Amino acid sequence: MNAKLSEAKSGSEKRKSGGEVAEQHQVRRSKLHADYWKKRLFHEGFTRGGRRLLSGNWSVRIKHQGRRGAFGLNTPNAAAAAAKAQQIYASLVSAGWDATLAKFKPDAVKKPAAGTVGQAIGAAAQLVTTRKQSFAQAALRLRQIAGELAGIKRPENPTAYRSAEFLAWRAKVDGVPLSIITAAAVREWRDKRIAARATNPVEKRAATISADSTIRMARAVFSRRIMESGLASHVTLPSPPPFAGVTVGGSTKRFAGRINAGQLFAKARQVLEKEEPEAFRAFCLCVLAGLRRSEADRLAWSQVDLAGRVITIERTEWFEPKSEESARTIDLDEVAVDILRRAKSDNPDPVFVLKGGAPKLQTKAAPAYRCDASPWRTWEKLTEWLRANGVHDAKPIHVLRKLAGSLVFQAHGLEQARGFLGHASITTTSDSYLVRQRRVTVSIPTPSDEVSREAGKAGGM
Repeated sequence: MNAKLSEAKSGSEKRKSGGEVAEQHQVRRSKLHADYWKKRLFHEGFTRGGRRLLSGNWSVRIKHQGRRGAFGLNTPNAAAAAAKAQQIYASLVSAGWDATLAKFKPDAVKKPAAGTVGQAIGAAAQLVTTRKQSFAQAALRLRQIAGELAGIKRPENPTAYRSAEFLAWRAKVDGVPLSIITAAAVREWRDKRIAARATNPVEKRAATISADSTIRMARAVFSRRIMESGLASHVTLPSPPPFAGVTVGGSTKRFAGRINAGQLFAKARQVLEKEEPEAFRAFCLCVLAGLRRSEADRLAWSQVDLAGRVITIERTEWFEPKSEESARTIDLDEVAVDILRRAKSDNPDPVFVLKGGAPKLQTKAAPAYRCDASPWRTWEKLTEWLRANGVHDAKPIHVLRKLAGSLVFQAHGLEQARGFLGHASITTTSDSYLVRQRRVTVSIPTPSDEVSREAGKAGGM
């Protein structure tokens, strides 16, 4: 019997009374009251100068759902500290650990690592709407700036895109965090490039144009359209994002226009047409139709309407316009039509206006011109001829397009020139393309002229 009594007693001890259960529930509920936390406050210890000291502010340790954490309460007042501890616990119950830490202990929240240059380029490439070659140029300029900011030496030949040296450089730069591309860092990068050429005004101007152009192209990776398309959802961007707050001045290189278009065209007809007929046709497409080199290089006969005297720049199987505005219809004068008509009858390429190799996919930063393939080398020959005949610009073929735009402006005005060139903004046309082709002088009559005129009037009477 004693054994049974002992066993019964043991069982009764295991079963808690209703009052005890109620008391336990009261303890649980009391965690939502500040009084519960007053007895659980403590002062965090720290070491200074070899001495162990206690913080003047209260802290608390809270356990919830098997996880324990310490929170600094930032007050020496026990009542205020207990009230804040109660708020923290209530947040844990309602919102969970992540939200509570973000609110009450943000420094403890592990922030996502900043995205890298390579991640940004890869993500932006999926969102971009411009042609791939343009974006490849922007990506190359972004890598250039990021690499120089990070102290990564550029390849000896920065345009040898398939070389092992270039690929190794690109891999290093792609790992550079975006956080280093701050407004201050980019401004310093720009200033250093310009300062290196500061002693020569001409070279300083060229360095300014080059630096500003590089910045404009690089920040296109973070353009408004790409950002609005959700770049931040694909890569962790610093705040503010790269290039935010960076402004570059109006350092566009204006066309000097020292070339006489009439004299240059006459010389081309006399010499270039006989010696290099393909280069002459390329010359005419640029100077008579204002085409970009890429537009002329892949211009198909299907885009040329000789009867209607127009060329249509549009998306084709082999070509994508630089922008929406670049798609346009260009009127031709009779001289241009005659040159194209003779080109079509003189052993033409079955598809393209200019002879050359098969067109390659344009995904690289460097343009792949089909007419520069061997044995034609059309653009190379035209460049050599232009430089030998007084066109010393860094981009002599582009000078032909600028000459064409200036002539249209002179005859028909600024808006017609913008449409002819296929510019999105009229500012681009006016800032860098237009130059007068006529002499503008001021004539002030002398006193003797006035006397002569008066005498003439008197004689007529």
